Amino acid sequence: MKTEDFNFFGIPAENIRAAKQKRPTSKHAQHTVVPSRKDIATLSPAELRTLLVAWMENGATEIIPSRAQIAMVREALLERADAKQLSQVISMCDNFINGA
Repeated sequence: MKTEDFNFFGIPAENIRAAKQKRPTSKHAQHTVVPSRKDIATLSPAELRTLLVAWMENGATEIIPSRAQIAMVREALLERADAKQLSQVISMCDNFINGA
């Protein structure tokens, strides 16, 4: 896996570019931003929630995360000094991973 792909939890850079270049085909806008490891390490709980919900629920086909990728995000969240303040975001990841 390339370093760039690693920084985006295994989503290939080519997929991210393709998602951003894709023209919307429906009334619903598709989310085209994949959080980076830096984002997960530094964004506020509110910003993380917004970004992760958009990625998990409205991501373009090219960047839809797998359960394994969200598990990696969860691990990164747990490494933060403020992990206790991220309990809602971590629970959201748990629900995604468990198919809830």
